[in-house]
Amino acid sequence: LKFIFSIIFNNNFNAILKTNFSLLFMKKITLSILFVLGAIVFSLAQSVNRNINRCSTEATTADWDEWFNQKVELFKAEKIASKGKANTYVIPVVIHVIHGGQNVGTYPNISDAQVLSQIQILTDDFQGVGYNTNQYANMGSGGNLPFYNYAVANNLPSPNANGVAIANMDIQFKPAWVKPNGIDTLDVAGIDRVDFTSKGWTNPTSFTSATSFKNYMDGTIKPATIWNPTKYLNVWVSDCNSSSVLLLGYSTFPASSTLTGLAAPFGNSNTDGTWIWAKSCGDKGTIDPNYNKGRTLTHEVGHYFGLRHTWGDANCGTDYCNDVPPSFTSNIGIAWPTNYPFNKNTCAGAGLYKSNATDGEMFMNFMDYCDDEALWMFTNDQVTRMETALANSPNRSNLTASALLVCKPDVASSPELIAKQYLNLVIDIYPNPATNNLSIQTKFASNTSLSIVITNAIGQVFISKSEKNITSSTFNFDISNFAKGVYFITFTDSKGTSITKKLIKA
Repeated sequence: LKFIFSIIFNNNFNAILKTNFSLLFMKKITLSILFVLGAIVFSLAQSVNRNINRCSTEATTADWDEWFNQKVELFKAEKIASKGKANTYVIPVVIHVIHGGQNVGTYPNISDAQVLSQIQILTDDFQGVGYNTNQYANMGSGGNLPFYNYAVANNLPSPNANGVAIANMDIQFKPAWVKPNGIDTLDVAGIDRVDFTSKGWTNPTSFTSATSFKNYMDGTIKPATIWNPTKYLNVWVSDCNSSSVLLLGYSTFPASSTLTGLAAPFGNSNTDGTWIWAKSCGDKGTIDPNYNKGRTLTHEVGHYFGLRHTWGDANCGTDYCNDVPPSFTSNIGIAWPTNYPFNKNTCAGAGLYKSNATDGEMFMNFMDYCDDEALWMFTNDQVTRMETALANSPNRSNLTASALLVCKPDVASSPELIAKQYLNLVIDIYPNPATNNLSIQTKFASNTSLSIVITNAIGQVFISKSEKNITSSTFNFDISNFAKGVYFITFTDSKGTSITKKLIKA
């Protein structure tokens, strides 16, 4: 303490003590010093708490950006042609809780309530009604939403006439119930508990660098525990070495079937999905005080659906969303309340857009790095990009169809609808688009007869084939003599149930 006092008083500590101050003044000085010291200690504690890697998702490649941006424009055009009819999405979620044999509810084998709270948070956040969203409109002025000046300057279309609106994706995340074999069910829907000690695996906390930790997750944990990523959103939750490699989360981006040779950050059948730190999962239980509203997974699922960071992973870079103002870089450790506008004039005429001089940066966007309580929203352009991924990525496009079979139904569905969805679920065609060879894979639970008919857009039959008593089978077709264009494959089972899938001949 004497050393600290001497620093504060320019090394004249002894002289100060010998000075004839009144007792009252000395008490005031002492209290002031203690206040300063307390502030220093608090500041140090805060800085240690911010020594964290908020997101370790790798940036996308230029080839992927080009492909995805083209798909976004096509998706927007199709949406306009269909008069803006919105899609409703249901995403089956399985959360793999990786633990070391602890009882359920003892960290890191976090409780059912903590895990399930995270799934509900995803639905609320993506529907635009999550925690603290009521704060957003109050930040505007003159009857306008925040970022009104930015919206006007950039001619943002409706619904952003009065500022940038919080978007509703019309999506529901549901706990998966049926296991990948199509028969067995989970004890608690949405939760797959995995004891790494019983598997003979290494404790995740033993890895002391982000690279070694991610290599272990991607090389050992994920391949041994992943559920079919074309039918489930896989989330892994575990502890990590918080003293040396404290990560909050990372994710894979939606890969394209037309791009070859892709590695990280694009997931495959062994790695596709997201990982989050167990103390950032949900809003109850054993959680970090700054990351206690489940927004880590909201952020990572944004990547899973194709979103970039708000600053485009470069100073004043682009996230390709017109209604997200440019940001100089990430905003870390920003809590609520925070004054708006925030960080004005950090990007003047940057990227694809005009400056953020008037309205500042969108710190409350889920794709920034702020504390959970300060993250509230996706924008409409971000929703369009995520919908594009759900329509075009092979590991995203079938998730909603899968949900009917792998999630507990809310109400009884019609037998016909269930039969169609089942047929859709157990038949895969690949590659698609295809050039010379086409494969059709079936995964029926019992022997089934199947008719396969391939026609062009005007109904001409190119291939017709019938198979009996098939279960898990693969059929290969030579389509090298097909003209480039759109074809349709109709499958009919022995009960007369039919589905049609679209094939692109490249």
